[in-house]
Amino acid sequence: MVAGQILIVASSTISGINFMTTFCTMRAPGMGWMQMPLFSWSMLIATLMLFISIPAFGIGLIQVLLDRTIGTVFYEVAGGGDPLLWSHLFWYFGHPEVYVVVLPAFGVISEVLSTSARRTIFGYKSMVFALAGIGIIGFIVYGHHMFTSGMSPLLRFVTMLTTMLVAVPTGIKIFNWLQTMHGGSLVYRTHTLWALGFLVTFTLGGISGMYFPAIAMDLHLHETYFVVAHFHYVFVGGIVFGLYSGIYYWFPKATGRMMNEKLGILHFMTGFISYNLIFWPMHRLGIQGMPRRQHTYFITTDEYFALPAEAADWNMMITIAAFMFFASNLILVYNMIVSGLRGQRAPSDPWGGWSMEWMVTSPPPTPSHDPSNLPHLKFAPEWAEHDDGEPGFFGRMIEWMMIPEDNGGEEE
Repeated sequence: MVAGQILIVASSTISGINFMTTFCTMRAPGMGWMQMPLFSWSMLIATLMLFISIPAFGIGLIQVLLDRTIGTVFYEVAGGGDPLLWSHLFWYFGHPEVYVVVLPAFGVISEVLSTSARRTIFGYKSMVFALAGIGIIGFIVYGHHMFTSGMSPLLRFVTMLTTMLVAVPTGIKIFNWLQTMHGGSLVYRTHTLWALGFLVTFTLGGISGMYFPAIAMDLHLHETYFVVAHFHYVFVGGIVFGLYSGIYYWFPKATGRMMNEKLGILHFMTGFISYNLIFWPMHRLGIQGMPRRQHTYFITTDEYFALPAEAADWNMMITIAAFMFFASNLILVYNMIVSGLRGQRAPSDPWGGWSMEWMVTSPPPTPSHDPSNLPHLKFAPEWAEHDDGEPGFFGRMIEWMMIPEDNGGEEE
């Protein structure tokens, strides 16, 4: 298992090189850094975060492998090792990894809401800087996973402060999405519904997450169902709902067939309701002291540690709702199979999307754009840094750190 995870570290690094090279060298002519779609920005920053965080995980895994095979003592207390070293190495990767997987969902929601609201995203540049801010702050906050492991009071305070600070760039994105919808005329499709569900559940998950940086609260809520509720409101309500939205949004482009909207709405209704029936009650159970990762538990009348009898009923409802949520995904699978085989043929741009993938037929040809006749981005939107097309400070800094654009010595 450990060797397999080491291979995953290597494969993730190689695929990240592929992504970064593509962003730096293969943008369409005329597309500067501040003209890239927000989905592309989210993938770029997620890849950079993965590059910085995953080596720590790889080192930890190699040390585990050596402890198991040749008898080293990196984590063996009797030999002078320290098990907390694993916690540090894992969480330095583990917490940024949360943002690595949620940032692409942010990009999907930005594309879907912009198209559904029939207007450009509100505050494009602030959205880019918010993505970068999440990428930077995400590396300073991993210590809050170790409040109960023992930590100096000063370091705990710094970790608490930075963990709360990460809510600022995330909040900027939430308000920009709301303002995008406020100024537009929203068209309700299945991908729009999942995007709206994302906004509700991810916001609630972010609010519940603000309890954990408070050290006194974290000590009580640690290893309870409250943690499970928060985690899944962010992961499922954020990442999985974003994935669903992206599937419904790009399925016509990928396959050339339209998905059944009635089945899509049925999937949304059953999935969204059952999901909330699973994880919302876990907040209550966690506050009552329900521990996580326990196969069995006891209902007692002890005055100081008592799980009330109603905890059994809540857990039964959660179990039933979990089966319902699983079944709701079968609707999506059925919809994809049937629509892919005999769905209505999709036009090139069924939603009125503005990014360049909608300029080709559905499904796209191979290669998607003729290399000898690539589309040229000429429209300069309101967030362009200079009217003359010259990159600003941010663009020059990116080019200096990565790969400068090469026009082949020809004047445009």
